[in-house]
Amino acid sequence: MRDSDFVRRVIGILTEAKELRSRLEEDPDREDLSAQNMRVLLNELVPDLALPAELTPAQLSEALSEQLGPVFERIAGVFSLLFLALADVHDAGRTDVSSADVLQDLALRADELWPDDEDE
Repeated sequence: MRDSDFVRRVIGILTEAKELRSRLEEDPDREDLSAQNMRVLLNELVPDLALPAELTPAQLSEALSEQLGPVFERIAGVFSLLFLALADVHDAGRTDVSSADVLQDLALRADELWPDDEDE
């Protein structure tokens, strides 16, 4: 997946989380809320796994680590970059932009900000 698309999905997860929180703040007793959209976006970030059935538990653990480790590092890296972008705006005392504005700007400029995209 291209870096910019990866970033947009993480931004989507953050946006969905903010929306869920807003809905719960409006009505803490709501029972009709679901994190399904966030799960869908997260699942799009995780590759299909190829695991032979005959693996021992130790081999299975190693295979999972080898296949999922890089994607989890990438997810953590993107969340960290987005957090830092939001923190920079906050720490600068900017009150003219919301967190949603910052995330939207990053999503719109993702191709420009992550130009070394290659399909993986």
